Amino acid sequence: MDFRSKSILIVGEGVSGMSALYTLQKQGANCIIYDGRQAFPEDIDYDYAVVSPGVPTDNEVFEFAAKRKIKLIGELELGWLLNNDKPLIAVTGTNGKTTVTQLIGDILSREHKVAVCGNIGIPFSSVAAAGDYDVAVVETSSFQLETTDGFRPRIACITNIDCDHLDRHKTMENYAKLKLRIAESQTSDDVLVLSQDGIDAKYLEGFCPKSRVYYTALDKKVDGAYRLDDKLMFMNEVICKRSELPLAGDFNVCNALAAICVCRLYGVNGGVIRDVLHGFRTAAHRLQRVARVGDKDYWDDSKGTNIAASVQACKAMDGDTLVIMGGSDKGYEYTAFFENMPHTVKEIALIGETAKKIELAAFAAGFTKVTLFDTLEAAVCYASKRNVKNVLLSPASASFDMFRNYASRGDAFIEAVRRLDK
Repeated sequence: MDFRSKSILIVGEGVSGMSALYTLQKQGANCIIYDGRQAFPEDIDYDYAVVSPGVPTDNEVFEFAAKRKIKLIGELELGWLLNNDKPLIAVTGTNGKTTVTQLIGDILSREHKVAVCGNIGIPFSSVAAAGDYDVAVVETSSFQLETTDGFRPRIACITNIDCDHLDRHKTMENYAKLKLRIAESQTSDDVLVLSQDGIDAKYLEGFCPKSRVYYTALDKKVDGAYRLDDKLMFMNEVICKRSELPLAGDFNVCNALAAICVCRLYGVNGGVIRDVLHGFRTAAHRLQRVARVGDKDYWDDSKGTNIAASVQACKAMDGDTLVIMGGSDKGYEYTAFFENMPHTVKEIALIGETAKKIELAAFAAGFTKVTLFDTLEAAVCYASKRNVKNVLLSPASASFDMFRNYASRGDAFIEAVRRLDK
């Protein structure tokens, strides 16, 4: 799409907003950037407004654009408009979307020039404008999908839908509908991959995608990818054995099945997929054993920022476990954690803004082995003295009350564990 000489309002000065600014300026557009600290620049006849995913939907730009009949899009949609009909694979979901995106990118890169981008860290718009790829694999969040219109992946994948971001989306119904928007503009020429294990049927009521639908499942044969005994399958083809997948937890089996399904549907040979799976390692802070100190294993799952992710991390532990939880509030209750928590969780150490909220949910469920701490380091020090096999950081909360992001929280955990060993 040609943006030359267009007047464009860009809202948000974060990574997405600045990417949109630089990309559109290179296209020859006249851009005004607004971050809320100055007077709203309304006395201009804009052709488009580009909104960053972090901008809340009650921001004045939404009403302004509607009144002026200005086309309002997000940075993800901008990437789509600049993509020039190149093959696009998009991945969303509450959990696992980064791992699945990386897996797909690694697999496809054996045979294609691949751009891995989007919510994973590199804005799609800057990648699309450069155009230096054969296929783009784009991680998409619910925040990004709020402001899409024509966004149309050739293959879309929804890893799961579980409770998250209710501070923004208010209800699970709203949140689920946003996740399903990934397939809204698809046609019968396109493909949608859905998890039978990770998406409650109630969220699919009234959902009628035009795309061809394939599935993933842990223990059921489906049209798509599934686990059969110790084998990961696509249709009737054995891709690899579960024992050959170097990733902990059934949730990572689900992630591998999603990548297998997408890549086989894209035409990648099963042997290529097998080779990549054998050597794959997840990104930092996603259920990784960071040290063994004394008789305990210490696990960093700082990216476990919602209840479902933390439950899955707990289930992946072998032996008695103390879990460090808590952080900034995302608007949900913690009852579901204690309803689904495995019996191997013996104690919980709590930090951050949600500590009291989690403690109340624990007591309501009859779980009383809960201790509150002012700092993460104090929680780690306490955990080191308890009679457990595993110490797991899996907060089930965001990080912004005490840390810059989940990565800095994970780094602080690792440093605290290192100090134990001195």
